[in-house]
Amino acid sequence: MKSSSGIELKGDFFNLLAFLVTSARGCVDEPKLYGPFRLIDGASRLIGILEEAHMADEFLVKVRREIDEGKYLMDDKGKFIQFLDDLTLDFVDKLKANEKS
Repeated sequence: MKSSSGIELKGDFFNLLAFLVTSARGCVDEPKLYGPFRLIDGASRLIGILEEAHMADEFLVKVRREIDEGKYLMDDKGKFIQFLDDLTLDFVDKLKANEKS
């Protein structure tokens, strides 16, 4: 499948799906915080695919950068949870703004 910009997406989406499936299996045996880490890493990877296809807006690009800078905070559980809370609030604000548009 090619995007409107001609970028080949099939392999990117397959790789993302493979990551998600293997992550699900890994979550069975891994420490509890690995699950949220893998989910947020998957979100970053999806935004990266959208960026390559010129389908990501400024908000998503900003979110990917924040994820890539903050996802390794999982070494400090409190900071990692605060990072996820802040990111969640960013999405709430964006959803509210979209409703008003």
